[in-house]
This record gives sequence, structure tokens and C-alpha cells, in this order.
Amino acid sequence: MTGSTPNTSAGSMETVLVHPFGNENVRQTLTALSEHRQLSAFVTSIGWTDSEALSWLRPARSLVERRLFPMIGDHQLHVTPASELVRNLLLRAQPAGLRRLGSASGPLSAHWVANQVETKAIKTLQRLPQPGAVYGYSTFASKVFRAARERDMETILEVPHVHWATTRHWAEHLEGLAPGWAVTARQDLSPSLVHSKEDLELQLATRLISPSAQVTESLRAAGVESHIAEIPYGCPHVHPGQAPLSWDGRGPLRVLFVGRIVGMKGIADVVSAAKALSSAVHVTAIGQLPGETFPALEDMLGTVDYRGTMPRSDILLEMRKHHVLLLPSLVEGRSLAALEGLSQGLPAVVTLGSGVDDLVVQGAGAVVDRFAPEQIVAELQRFLDNPGLVEERSAKALEIARASGWGPFREGIARFLQEIGSGARGK
Repeated sequence: MTGSTPNTSAGSMETVLVHPFGNENVRQTLTALSEHRQLSAFVTSIGWTDSEALSWLRPARSLVERRLFPMIGDHQLHVTPASELVRNLLLRAQPAGLRRLGSASGPLSAHWVANQVETKAIKTLQRLPQPGAVYGYSTFASKVFRAARERDMETILEVPHVHWATTRHWAEHLEGLAPGWAVTARQDLSPSLVHSKEDLELQLATRLISPSAQVTESLRAAGVESHIAEIPYGCPHVHPGQAPLSWDGRGPLRVLFVGRIVGMKGIADVVSAAKALSSAVHVTAIGQLPGETFPALEDMLGTVDYRGTMPRSDILLEMRKHHVLLLPSLVEGRSLAALEGLSQGLPAVVTLGSGVDDLVVQGAGAVVDRFAPEQIVAELQRFLDNPGLVEERSAKALEIARASGWGPFREGIARFLQEIGSGARGK
């Protein structure tokens, strides 16, 4: 913790939440803040509060659905859409040179969008009655945190991913063990302004929130001594009466990968496993392509059934059409795709790097080593040899998901802010 202790009103913490996009953990935090009347404003790039937007923007349904926030009031939503619209157009453009402009390493990347959102958030702070805290997310909050600290506010940083030093460690392994995909980890391999921003945020944050033990461990390993509240992300709601998935062994085993098509997600091992098992499995991949074309990517597109990007609701439906979720991530905070898979009863083969090994190991699947495609092949072969294993592990996945929902996360966030508002101080 740095600087003076911010002023907060007893028992209440009016919070401005800032995120350029709005994934599931952001949505759950918004729900918690709204339910407990702790939300002052949500500042983002693109957003709607009314589901009617789905009807009049049907051509952009995927984008609209991801940016629909019905849990908050229209007066609480503050948007600055221009830069994000440009980035989305670039990411879908041809040729690859245009896509590269909007990719992670391009000049019009997510961080360019985040910079515009932070500028909007600072202006929003100036217009609002004095809120008690700004709630931001790693690599997207340095500017607004600095402005908030000048106003003597709490600055709460949620860190969804491991510290950049840990990421670099695994990116170096990627460069040596799967060099064909190293091009997608350039921003992780060398010092960057993003890393400097991450370190600055950690200095400016008065409180930290971590979703998993491996995120917490990476922060401690990097020398972060601030108070860290570990509040794990949860699984989506399991519908009552949802039956386990099953497979009769006829036709190929349907294997699903969901995530960005980059080396750090373990996509090289997905391709290796698909080739090793050939016609015995049908591997489907859903996710955003890199901003450039290279031989390993072309090989992947010729090996697996690539479906592009999809709205979250469609991904959940796709999960119910498959038999196994394969997520061999090298490192991430707590895989939302894996949590969603468990909620759909989808058995999983994951790595320790997925951040959900603690759940999968309870019987929903298997945990394999990073860079170990032979272990993935062995685990998939178990399903091929014993088709009933799909239903057995699917039932366990649903059981785990029911016991690991988002409720505790929302309650943890609300309680965390209530404690700050009541004057409870952590170190």
C-alpha cells in the first residue's frame, strides 16, 4: 500500500468500476455492486443496458451480447465507443496487415482502447459526487488510479492473470519448445510499456483482488507485499435437471478448445494431439485468431475445425455438443472457459496453467503437464477406450459446478467493499 489512507464513508462504498470491455468476472462484479447499492458508475468502451439493442443491432449480435449489462441502470453506464468500434473492424478485416493493427501488439490494440476508456473515467470522476473507490483491472487502470489517488480515493485492482514475470517465464519455454507459435507471445517475451503499466498499477493500488492461488503466488514472487484478497471466480449457473453428457463410442470423440488462438493457450499441444489421434477425434476450436498469418497457424487451420468467434450463449450450446474440453494453457488466472465448460457438464483436460486444476482434479477430468501432448493423447485415449467415462466425468463436472457458482464471488466482493467502507483496513 502506498501513500496516505483514502477517505471512505462508514458502511458504504460508492464505487466507480472501469473496464474497457466487460467479461464474465466484470459482469459478476457489476451484479454484486448493483445488488448492494455500491455502484456509482461503470465506465467502458461499448455497452447497453437494454436487451432491445439485440434486435436493432442484429448484424453485430456477438458484440452486443458481450456488451449487454442489464444488471445496472442506464444512468450508471458511461461509454466511449469510437476506438473499440475501430478495433473490432480491424480484427475482422482482410488482409492480415489490417488485422495486425488491432492485434495485441498493434498500435490500435486493446490497450489503445483502454487508454480512451481511462480518459473517459477520469472525466466521469470529476462529474460524480465524491465516490469512495475506483475498481480497475490489471493493465487497464494506471491513469485512472493516479487520478483517484490525487482525490484520496481507494484504488482496488483486480488481477485476473498472473504477474508478467511469470508469464515471461512460460513464454520463454514456448519459444524453445513450440517456436512456431512464439510470434504470438512477442509482447510477453520482451520488456514493454504494458509491463511498466502493470507494475505502476500495483504501486498505485490500495487493495488487490486475486481469483486464484497461482495469481496470488505470482504476485508474491514478484515482491508485491500489498493486502491481497483471494476471491475465486465461479462457474455459471447449472440449470435444474440438466443431464450429464454421454457418448456411445460411435463416431469420433468430439473435443473442444475455447480461447484465443495463441501459443500461451497451449494451441500447439491441441494441434499435436489432433494429429496423433487423427480420425478418432474431431477437434473444434473457437476463438480469436492472431493478427497475422504464419506457418504454424496455417497448419492449425488445416488440422482442426476452426469456428471463429461466437457469442457466449452459442459457446455454451457448443459445449453441450462435445465430449471433452481441452485447455492446455501455459498460464492464466482462472480460465473462464473451463468454468463455463464445467457448468455444461463438459469433462475437461487442463494444465496447471489453466488455474482451474483444483476443480477438475475433483473428478471432472484430468490435469496434465504443460508442453505434454503425449499426456493429452493418453487422457483422450481413456475416453476412446471407455466411452462411459464421458457420462461419469460429466456428472461430476455438474456436481462441482453447482458447488462452485458465482454466488460466493459476488458475496466476497460486496463484503470486501463493505469492510472497507466500515473502516476495516488491510495491509
